[in-house]
Amino acid sequence: MSQIERIFYINRKILEDGKVSSAQVVSEFEISKRQVARDIDYLRDTLQAPLVYEAKKKGYVYTDDFSMMSNSNERMLVLNAIFKSLAESQGALSVITDMVSEGLDSGLEESYKSLSSKIVFITPVQDWPDYSIFNKICSAMKGGCRMTLGYRNAKGERSTRHIEPLRLVNYSGRWYLLSYDCQNKELRTFHLSRIERIIPIEGDLFKNRYTEQELDTFIHGGFGIFMGNRSIPVTFCVFGWARNALETQTWHKDQKIRKVEFDGKEGLEVTVPVANLQEILSQILSFGSAAKPIGPPQFVRAWKEAVLAMAKEAENL
Repeated sequence: MSQIERIFYINRKILEDGKVSSAQVVSEFEISKRQVARDIDYLRDTLQAPLVYEAKKKGYVYTDDFSMMSNSNERMLVLNAIFKSLAESQGALSVITDMVSEGLDSGLEESYKSLSSKIVFITPVQDWPDYSIFNKICSAMKGGCRMTLGYRNAKGERSTRHIEPLRLVNYSGRWYLLSYDCQNKELRTFHLSRIERIIPIEGDLFKNRYTEQELDTFIHGGFGIFMGNRSIPVTFCVFGWARNALETQTWHKDQKIRKVEFDGKEGLEVTVPVANLQEILSQILSFGSAAKPIGPPQFVRAWKEAVLAMAKEAENL
């Protein structure tokens, strides 16, 4: 039995029963008390669990909330289901899929392992990368090498760019390349499926312009794939079925949601940081009349223009 499986067991027993004894762990896994002591030390010292032995309860207890490993078995089951679905959808070799899946299952408690085949994740639409392009980008990132990029944008316009590849990002099933654009002298995001050719510029190495934290801030700063250092708060309201849908969704880690009454209807007011209005506008339009923009003014104006344009098209049907 792996140490992680024992750690999960110890954690679960404390959460469910309020305590766990060394004897219980010894009996469950047929190990020595010395090994149990090492597992307890790992939980307390490495994972920073607020774990102490309480003589009155004759077992180990938590002195404070410890959420790091809450529902750990269930989380591992979900992770394994997602992995297997993604691997199968791109035709990964079964021997590789089985090997990684078994590795994930090894952390599960024995009583949970039979559930692995009963947790199903249906893969959403995936825009799998051209692995020859993916490979070239990975090689260039490893060597810190600039690249020449032949790109076709969403309007079908072609251009040649000189870039410094920094991160490969998957967002909503689509792959993007975050790079420093040498011509525009700023960070740009390129959709991998629109890259028509890409070659390394041998010997042309780039220096580190950004820290890891700066890149993370750029990637996660606002809603959607249109990334940037500067974001503005966008607020909208949803009603009816859209309200029920958004009540359990997280669009951004810094989103704010509150219940409101708008035009006599109960709704949810949602505020998210946005670096570019286009993607959030598309999302709000997808809710139809069940959503309304609140602010800022440029967002409300863009929504009105889009709705009027669609109404005009509808008249021509």
